[in-house]
Amino acid sequence: MKFRYYLPTRIEFGVGALARVGEEARKLGKRALIVIGKGGSMRRTGALERVMGSLHERGVEAVVFDKIQPNPIAPAVDEGAKLAREEGCDLVVGLGGGSPLDSAKCIAFMARSPGRYWDYVQSGSGGRKTPKEALPIITIPTTAGTGTEADPFAVITNPETKEKIGIGFDLIFPKVSLVDPQLMLTVPQDQTVYTGMDAFYHALESYLNLNHQPASDLLALEAIRLITKYLPRAYRDGGDLEARTELAWASTAAGICETLSGCIGLHSMEHPVSGHYPEIPHGAGLIALGPAFLEHILPHAHARLAQVAQAMGEEPKGLSLEEAAQLAISALCSLQAKIGLGSINLRSLGVKEEVIPRLAEDALATMGSLLAVTPGNLSKDDLTKIYRRALDYNKRA
Repeated sequence: MKFRYYLPTRIEFGVGALARVGEEARKLGKRALIVIGKGGSMRRTGALERVMGSLHERGVEAVVFDKIQPNPIAPAVDEGAKLAREEGCDLVVGLGGGSPLDSAKCIAFMARSPGRYWDYVQSGSGGRKTPKEALPIITIPTTAGTGTEADPFAVITNPETKEKIGIGFDLIFPKVSLVDPQLMLTVPQDQTVYTGMDAFYHALESYLNLNHQPASDLLALEAIRLITKYLPRAYRDGGDLEARTELAWASTAAGICETLSGCIGLHSMEHPVSGHYPEIPHGAGLIALGPAFLEHILPHAHARLAQVAQAMGEEPKGLSLEEAAQLAISALCSLQAKIGLGSINLRSLGVKEEVIPRLAEDALATMGSLLAVTPGNLSKDDLTKIYRRALDYNKRA
């Protein structure tokens, strides 16, 4: 057995963790760029005011950059980095969901790097340059989904080419991540389930990854168990603090899994979907693709999927290994139905059948490295078959 374990981020978890931002920021710099989404939710909920107040108390000045959209785009990263340089910022604080947090990571290294962001993307039409340094980063997630607070990755779209590509550099590991479940009580129902299932698939994919390792296996099964139990509760009652806390930990645990083992081809396949259709939430694309994807790779992942079924509360006694593995897919469909997403498929999201060949090409060209660690050695033909199956997928638990 061989594996690598590297996680330099300090995670402060629990209700009230947000209050530490000023203390933590003062250790890293004197002038912060706060990166938030353009929708205004961080202002409406008071989260931005609380962050700025904590920074002020510790003598840290702040500049706000609020132009990050869902499925964030490269020009916004370049604009944010320009502002950070002009304002003399010496640290970056990401506040919000995965989009502002990922953007904060990229702004942090672009503030110290020449050229444009896309010059540093390592696949597709990216320039494949390597950044040399980055401003220190603090992340404060307000959704339980991406796990980006615990990994060195970020996903940004090039709106000109419609390529949605992930990057990964050790220098964008956050220095500190403050995970405060109380910030998640106001997340809308649809965003709760989309982000919750994103975390679920992070855990599931890392568990199926050919490079899985002992630590990520333990955390992945724990995250799967917690999301199966608590996501329906948060869906029914967004103010359920216990459910929000367990989901926040599941998301962070799944983010650690991404760091240790990584995702597989399902994420390769979803990125072109929300790249070509930016109005589709990333989690919705995963939900539409997930069951069809698992059905396709099932013959190559019987033992692992059987373990997933058990983590989801299924009892495979007396069943063959293949039957036990199929239980995982049935349990997944059941979970998605419990959170109001049982009928979702690619067509219902607006994906056109004629775009499928381009989606398969993009999945290979932009995120092909994840296909290489997927059980079953997926080809372009395999991807096309999965996309077509997911287009009108209607299996019910």
